[in-house]
Amino acid sequence: MLTPFDIKNPSELSKLGPDQLQAFAQSVREFLIDTTSRTGGHIGANLGTVEFSIALHHVFDSPRDKIIWDTGHQGYTHKIITGRAGLFESLDRYGGMNRFVTRAESEHDVIEASHAGTSISIALGIALANRLAGSDHFTVAVIGDGSLAEGLALEALNHAAVERETRLILVLNDNGLAISPGFGAIHEYLETLEPGQQNPELLFSSLGLDYHGPIDGHDIEQVVGALRLAQRAEGVPLVHLKTTKGAGFAPADAHPLKLHFSFPYDRETGVAHPQPANPPYQDTAARVIGEEMDRDEKIVAITPSTLYATGLQPVFEKFPDRCFDPGMTEQHAMSLTVGFASQGYKPIAFYQSTFMQRAFDQLIHDVCFMDLPILILTVRTGFAGYDNPTHHGLYDFSFLRGLPNLRTMYPKDIFELERMLRDELTSLTHPTLIAMPYGPGDTFDEGVLSESAESFARAEVVETGNELLLITVGHKFAATREACSRLRAEGVSTGLVNLRYLKPLPEEQLVDLMRDYRRVAVVEEAVLEGGIGSAIAALAMDHELDCRLLRIGVPCMFVEPGASDELCRTYRLDADGIVSRIRERWS
Repeated sequence: MLTPFDIKNPSELSKLGPDQLQAFAQSVREFLIDTTSRTGGHIGANLGTVEFSIALHHVFDSPRDKIIWDTGHQGYTHKIITGRAGLFESLDRYGGMNRFVTRAESEHDVIEASHAGTSISIALGIALANRLAGSDHFTVAVIGDGSLAEGLALEALNHAAVERETRLILVLNDNGLAISPGFGAIHEYLETLEPGQQNPELLFSSLGLDYHGPIDGHDIEQVVGALRLAQRAEGVPLVHLKTTKGAGFAPADAHPLKLHFSFPYDRETGVAHPQPANPPYQDTAARVIGEEMDRDEKIVAITPSTLYATGLQPVFEKFPDRCFDPGMTEQHAMSLTVGFASQGYKPIAFYQSTFMQRAFDQLIHDVCFMDLPILILTVRTGFAGYDNPTHHGLYDFSFLRGLPNLRTMYPKDIFELERMLRDELTSLTHPTLIAMPYGPGDTFDEGVLSESAESFARAEVVETGNELLLITVGHKFAATREACSRLRAEGVSTGLVNLRYLKPLPEEQLVDLMRDYRRVAVVEEAVLEGGIGSAIAALAMDHELDCRLLRIGVPCMFVEPGASDELCRTYRLDADGIVSRIRERWS
């Protein structure tokens, strides 16, 4: 029987028969379970794509034929088939194999794909380019895992259906789930279609697509047959595959959403290990939201297909009538809050930072322009682990700073987070965003929960001095405080300020503080362009302050995946890096 290590090129699959392909699929499934139990990874999502990934590479001639993976975390079997089985032990290791398809790894990875709903647009563009060039190669868009609900995907479907003279093939991976339970009319419609069903009422045919399905996506022979028919279709075909997320792995079968992605886990139980010492920030946020919803019936919670990533599952279970997960619809979710706010409710929109970028227009046009009392929470601001470079929340400060009416906060620990949440849910009057980092929640100062309102409305002065002032915010507090302690021990009279508030800045307080120092260094886990350091530099210039400034942050670039401590060392944002940067500038 072939193993994942035996395949070096996808062309080798074209020579195999159905039984050999199915046996290879079983070998791949065992390999994925074994390796991701040690490394972590998107195990549930990828166990659902094993068979049809093999079928795709059996039928199509990659890379001449282009396979475009929507949400590229579905591409593990594709990576094995294209000769990368030996890289899997480096998954979730700094500098190791990417969790997503990525052009840097292979010519078979045509595009970068980590946000949902992009595949049909990109594949259609490639297919139209091929038509202009006179090429007869196929372009295949693999969409699913909840992505079809994205507005972008439906816009592309609307266009693709009328471009009948292209060699575009759409493959729908219908597992009924995303990273949260499936939702909405499209999901409910797909649920009514079963393999073998005769002449179902077809949404896709009514759009002019040549529909094939539904087909058992775990039966390679059936999938191969459907793909062969699609190659001969007149117009644009859509092959509808029914799959099971986590197929063949009992813990994932039982908990497909929890095991959409996992850290290293026990093969028997699926339980991740080791467990973090402190719960993540979003768990604190979810607890406080639940308590405040008990107190105030006007509070509603909304999250677009990130129920588990935001920790809101217990809140949704307790308040099903006031909690809404509209699926992978980031733009819709933001505008949904506007409707609630306009009717006197207090909506909370909870996003992962990387996905909130997709709702930027709605944030400007619908939320900020109308100056509505809406609370937006983001998690994974700053370095965000081993997902694609696009998943880091390094641009938040830059693109949020210029929005009128938006107030922005970034707590240094879970106690500041709790205080901010309770204050805002009691007296919310404007659009307000509270950012949270990735990882276990810090616990520095519980006393902030009883701090006076007047005091908490200002930046926190942690240390005072007269030579060097360190200003930081959020997740960088711990490293900056350590750097401050080292510098003070060396005889440098160093002050330390925890901003708390990014917009509006406590300008009067900061100007008064900076007048007492000759040097000011601003430390942030964000790109420098347009960041907090830039805002404070502008403040110093506007007030003609006689101090020298140093901005410490991340260059304007897409940062590679990695654990926060690894990336902080690399980009000199740990205590060692902060101290060394200051010495280099002012030795």
